[in-house]
Amino acid sequence: MEGIAAHIPMEPVESSNLSAIGYDPERSILAVAFKSGAIFHYATIDQALFFEFYNSLSKGSFYADNIKGKMPGQKMTGECPKCGAKNGWIGETCADCGCEVYMDTRRHE
Repeated sequence: MEGIAAHIPMEPVESSNLSAIGYDPERSILAVAFKSGAIFHYATIDQALFFEFYNSLSKGSFYADNIKGKMPGQKMTGECPKCGAKNGWIGETCADCGCEVYMDTRRHE
C-alpha cells in the first residue's frame, strides 16, 4: 500500500471507537477514522465486505472481528516532529508550523 495517500470520502458512523468509514471501489481500499483522529487505509477490501461493515449493528465489533490484524493496513495520519501537531496526512507539510512533514510516530517492534 506504499504511496496511497488519497483522501477517501468518509461518512460518520455511530461507534464508541470509530468516527467514520469510507471506501474507494476503484482501488478496493477501505478508510477507517478513529475517535482519536487517526485514519487507516486497508487494501484488498472487496465491496461486499465494505457494505457488510457499513450495515453492521456494531462497527467496532465488526472492525475487530473482520479487519483489524486480518487485512493489510497502513496508518495515513501522523504527528509533526517539530510542533507535535497530530493527525495530519503523513508526508504532507504540517498545517500548524508549516515547516515539517507529518510522520508516523508509532513505535515499531
